[in-house]
Amino acid sequence: MANTATERYVEESARPDSELPGLAERADIPQEYGKAYGNVLLARPVFVPENEIRAFADDLAAVFRLLVALPERCFGGDLDRYAAAIGLPPEFTEVMREGATGDPLLYARADAFHDGAGFRLLELNVGSELGGVDTAQLNRAFLADPAFGEFAARNRLGHVDTMELLAGELRRAGARVTDGEPVVALLEGPGALDEHSSVFTSIQEDLRGHGVDLLLGEVQEVVEEDDGKLSLRGRPVDVVLRYFATYQIAGDAAARAALTRVNRAHAAGRTVLFTPLEGALFTSKAALGLLHRPAVRAALTDDERALVDRVLPRTWVLGADGSEDALEYARAHRAGLVLKPGMGYSADGVVIGRDVTDAEWEAALAATAHRDYVAQELVVPALEKVVDPHTGRIGEWVANWGIFVTGEGFGGAFCRALKPEDGSVITYANPGTRGTCVFTFPEEENGI
Repeated sequence: MANTATERYVEESARPDSELPGLAERADIPQEYGKAYGNVLLARPVFVPENEIRAFADDLAAVFRLLVALPERCFGGDLDRYAAAIGLPPEFTEVMREGATGDPLLYARADAFHDGAGFRLLELNVGSELGGVDTAQLNRAFLADPAFGEFAARNRLGHVDTMELLAGELRRAGARVTDGEPVVALLEGPGALDEHSSVFTSIQEDLRGHGVDLLLGEVQEVVEEDDGKLSLRGRPVDVVLRYFATYQIAGDAAARAALTRVNRAHAAGRTVLFTPLEGALFTSKAALGLLHRPAVRAALTDDERALVDRVLPRTWVLGADGSEDALEYARAHRAGLVLKPGMGYSADGVVIGRDVTDAEWEAALAATAHRDYVAQELVVPALEKVVDPHTGRIGEWVANWGIFVTGEGFGGAFCRALKPEDGSVITYANPGTRGTCVFTFPEEENGI
């Protein structure tokens, strides 16, 4: 399928007199966003037909509902059996179950590749601890640029502001405990706030622009007042925007006690937790792997099987609950597979089969016996063409799409990109990775 907005942008950028290639270098981006991402911007935004990305977001919502139904439909309602099947340690499951309702809020971000025919889901991150929510600041900065603004108007480009949606969610949550604008505290895990401080101050800056007062802290800092409400450094907190994760809580007595305080205040209706950790029960890549198990597929409807096949690359659960057949398949098909930890973060532990030797692959497979792992079919993404603002040459980049989905549908998107020669794993830990925003364009502009 031709992406006409991209074709036009690259064609116009390649003209000797074009101002488009220098867009990212001259854009007037907000101060805190610039500190976090100003040195790692791709030279241009990426473009996608609006109907295509909205349809994919609808599919993501359907996959989420399917995952949430798995314990009841395929494990007799036994959450421990389900957790064991995806390799969750019991101490993780215990943390995730505290305060669970059985009906987690849909607030998630997919990581996906586009293979030229459509989006393919690599992982679904369920919960509020998501990066990229502040990217619409870049959309707005680009639109304010005269050269890009003219291109955007001519091609009827649009975007969804993820932070605007998040601000609305936080206000709805806060309305349960206050009649005014809620005071929101972003809480990280113990010792983790400083590690990505520029990212959090960018979120704080963006939320302030949407009228939401955001405090920054760590979960063990919150105090439970006499009236049951939480406070952070003396400020009463209406809503906790959770950025701490399960692995930061399990095994840390102070953090575990703090989580209990947060959940108790939430249950008492004094301070609202957005979002509880129960969503993490369905964020493991091993949960996606269950959807390809024969016994699980047999329990799906024809439409559900079609959804899984349309959206998700073949994924096999390895580790303690994986089958010997899955391990043998992975052993025989190294070049076409990727090994991933079920609960990994920032590409930690990812092994690309085609990038390693048989011996290295065998060693990686042996390690899956001691940790939750999946083998996933390798998706070969279509390449994004980008004009270098300094040389005028057209380079090719692989884009990893971060696509947000909420109960209202498509919630915005951003991309991280990497030149193929700079590696296979797209993460900011790789110095070659660049980030950018996403614009949509009307379907008739794509020749449909």
